Amino acid sequence: MKSWISFYLLAAFLSTLLACNKSVSKESGNNTGTKGKEDFYATIDGSLWNADSLQLALVGSNGVSINGLSKNGEEVSMILPALKTGMYTLNPQSASYALDGNILGTSNTYISNTGTASGMVTISSIDTINHLVNGSFAFNLVNPADNTTKTITNGVFDFVPYNVDLSVIFMPPAVKAGDTLNAVIDSIAFNSGMVEAVNSNGQLTVAGIAANGPQDIALIMPVNINPGTYDLDFSTGNYIGIYNPEPNVNLYSQHSGQLIIMSNDPVAKRIRGTFSFVASPLTSGTPVTITNGYFAVSY
Repeated sequence: MKSWISFYLLAAFLSTLLACNKSVSKESGNNTGTKGKEDFYATIDGSLWNADSLQLALVGSNGVSINGLSKNGEEVSMILPALKTGMYTLNPQSASYALDGNILGTSNTYISNTGTASGMVTISSIDTINHLVNGSFAFNLVNPADNTTKTITNGVFDFVPYNVDLSVIFMPPAVKAGDTLNAVIDSIAFNSGMVEAVNSNGQLTVAGIAANGPQDIALIMPVNINPGTYDLDFSTGNYIGIYNPEPNVNLYSQHSGQLIIMSNDPVAKRIRGTFSFVASPLTSGTPVTITNGYFAVSY
């Protein structure tokens, strides 16, 4: 199951790029200062990364986004609450956050506002005449999909041009507190490190991604489901249990499984329930028994 965060990353980057491109023509004749000498690089997991495709920053109504893109599509973005000189701390509780991912969709997405992630961004100087920003950064990011980490050190952004578009509002990738999805898989406890709930076309998907591995459990049901007991059966298309022990391996509830909705508040958009099912491959393979499942999520 691909994390929704990668879609956020792509959308955020494209909106920043389009907003900045609006004013490029206005500044094309300005060759003063140090424009054209942009530098944006870092060491990522021991290897040099260079924003050799694009460097840009955008000041929105609630902060600034500083973005670098390499030729292979890897992006590093930092979103800070203001374009002001100073040191900004990154952690799951901070207003500032950072992301690393590939806008071509060829890698996972790592963020600073979850788990054990942490870091620091420093804006050292701002040229308000030529609209240039300089600074440095370093952080440890976490991929909420599997809790793998990425270490970024020795980061530098020099003479990166910035533009202002106060119609832009930056929204961090939310990692909601208080959401839970737990179960027992073949007698082994499954605890979610991250829980997602997505309402799409009247169907609610609730997914829990393991805190200590790549596996995840998902449940699909109508978003307006009433309290009661329902059979989890892939063939119905309405009530489905899914277990992915690893990427690209999908097991489904087939003629076996039970979903009990304890409550579903359409006003507060909060749902709770229990579940159990045998997860089997659609063709051949070994089934897995999932018991003692419980979830409580907002959607």
